[in-house]
Amino acid sequence: MEPTAPSLTEEDLTEVKKDALENLRVYLCEKIIAERHFDHLRAKKILSREDTEEISCRTSSRKRAGKLLDYLQENPKGLDTLVESIRREKTQNFLIQKITDEVLKLRNIKLEHLKDGATNNFSRSNSNESNFSEKLRASTVIYHPEGESSTAPFFSTESSLNLPVLEVGRTENPTFSSTTLPRPGDPGAPPLPPELQLEGGGTCGNSSEMFLPLRSRAVSHQ
Repeated sequence: MEPTAPSLTEEDLTEVKKDALENLRVYLCEKIIAERHFDHLRAKKILSREDTEEISCRTSSRKRAGKLLDYLQENPKGLDTLVESIRREKTQNFLIQKITDEVLKLRNIKLEHLKDGATNNFSRSNSNESNFSEKLRASTVIYHPEGESSTAPFFSTESSLNLPVLEVGRTENPTFSSTTLPRPGDPGAPPLPPELQLEGGGTCGNSSEMFLPLRSRAVSHQ
């Protein structure tokens, strides 16, 4: 994207014309005859009657021209109107060329300054945008060892102890399992003490008889 070409505002042009009059003051004071331009300047509302009287009070042509330039610098259209008056007089057209050259020189200098300022601002803006993009890109990078996921699971699905997983974060303890233990006589049940085994075999009798109190069972076998 190229920076926009600068242009001068009305305020900039007014400043350029004021500077041109100031730069040419010595030259114009020697060449201009102030009284020749009173009528045209008053007709264009650049000067008032009081202004012309104030100028006429000066004792020399040079001082009168200097006072005229003071009034012209105070009005944004002062220089343009003076050039119109000189053109109407047709006796000092060389002054028009001198004034025009000075205005164009100052105008180009002003544009060059604005262009340099716009270029610097544009470069600074591009630099700021580039730095912001780099910071934004860096802030989105997740640092972790190569090959690993950026977010590790909180609990592993496989335990090194091979414990069955009931749900995330909790395992089943075989010791306290709610599975029903084998009843006496069932496969896998521990053998009964000899005094509780029935006579004549290793099989269990009636479960109700098996759990009778030892005293009552002894009575029943007598």
